[in-house]
Amino acid sequence: MVEIIPSVIPQYLDIVREKLGKVLGLVKKVQIDIVDGQYAEVLTWPFVDKDSDDLMNLARGNEKFPYIDDFILEIDMMVLHPVEYLGDFISLGAKSFVVHIDSTDHIQECIDTIKNSGCRVGLGIKPSIDVDLLQSFLPQVDFVQFMGNDKVGHNGIELDKSVINKIKYFHEKHPSTDIQIDIGVNEENIPKLKKVGVSSFISSSSIFNASNVKEAITKLQSF
Repeated sequence: MVEIIPSVIPQYLDIVREKLGKVLGLVKKVQIDIVDGQYAEVLTWPFVDKDSDDLMNLARGNEKFPYIDDFILEIDMMVLHPVEYLGDFISLGAKSFVVHIDSTDHIQECIDTIKNSGCRVGLGIKPSIDVDLLQSFLPQVDFVQFMGNDKVGHNGIELDKSVINKIKYFHEKHPSTDIQIDIGVNEENIPKLKKVGVSSFISSSSIFNASNVKEAITKLQSF
C-alpha cells in the first residue's frame, strides 16, 4: 500500500476546513499549498487577502489551524524567499515543509530553520530543473518532492512524462532518499511512478473531485 497525501490549494481557510473534513480519519498526513503569486502565478491563503489577520492569529495561538490535532500538517512553500514565512507556519503547528530549490538563494537557512524547530523538511523540484542541484543538501533533508509539471499551484494538471525518467535517474543515484510526487497523480500513473522509486503520492483532483472520497483514497492506496 502506498502513502496517499491529500492536498489543498486554499483561497480561504474555510476551504481547508471543508476539504480536510472530507478526509478526516482516512489519512494521517495532509499537505497545504501556500502560493504567493510570485513563485507561481496564483494566489492562495494567506496572500489572497492582504488585510486578513488569520495567519497572525494562528501563529500567536489565538486560534487553531483547522484539524491541526487530527493530521500531520505539511506545508508546501510555493513562495519566493520562504524563510520570511517559515516561523509563522511553524508556530501554527505544521510538522513538515517543502521548500523549492529554485525559490531562494537561502536553501541552507530554510533547512536549518525547519530542522531546528523539530520539523521534517523536503526539497521540491520541477521537471525543468537539474536534479543535481539537490546533491549538496540531500544529507540534511528528509525527502525530495518531485513536481509532476512545471505548472505548479494549480489543480488538475497532467503529469509531464519526462519526470518519470528524472525520478528514475535520481533514485538510482540516491536509493536511500525518500521520494514523493505532486501533480498529475492518478490511478494510471501511480504504478509507473512507484516502479521508479516514488513512495508518497500527493493528490488533490483524484480525491476531492471523486463522488466518494473514501473509495477514491482506498483505490489510490491499493497500488
